[in-house]
Amino acid sequence: MRMPVMDGYEATKRIKGTLKGQATAVIAITASVWEEEKAVILSAGCDDFVRKPFHTEAIFDIMAKHLGVGYIYQEQELPSSPSNVTGEPLNFTDLLAAMSKKWRVKLYEAAIDADSELVFQLLEEIPESHAFELQTLRNWVNKFQFEKILDLTEPLIGE
Repeated sequence: MRMPVMDGYEATKRIKGTLKGQATAVIAITASVWEEEKAVILSAGCDDFVRKPFHTEAIFDIMAKHLGVGYIYQEQELPSSPSNVTGEPLNFTDLLAAMSKKWRVKLYEAAIDADSELVFQLLEEIPESHAFELQTLRNWVNKFQFEKILDLTEPLIGE
């Protein structure tokens, strides 16, 4: 929603102010972490929004939703399972419950900012009893998959 010269709110207002623009889907991309911002963005005329950082798939999903388009994807080979992974399921619920609310909020905010250095610092506080979950989180950060961390932490930051 922040852009040089004209912000996204003004651009949306101008687009939606034309007859052709009323039929145009406007999708906001924002770095805002505040839920209240969502209502402001939608009331400005945007049809939907995506929070940064985001996966490319999120943009394609929203375009499909608003434009009624579909995509044909090339099949990918599934990687073979690493030999060092056991059959134990990952338990992020217990991990996050073991951490303080302040820590969860810091992790959420660091993920929103895609601040890998801060996320790694926060991960150092995770007990060794959650080694598999910790390794998964580190892999996500190394692959810039911050949205997975956001998906885990977002429901818990309001508690």
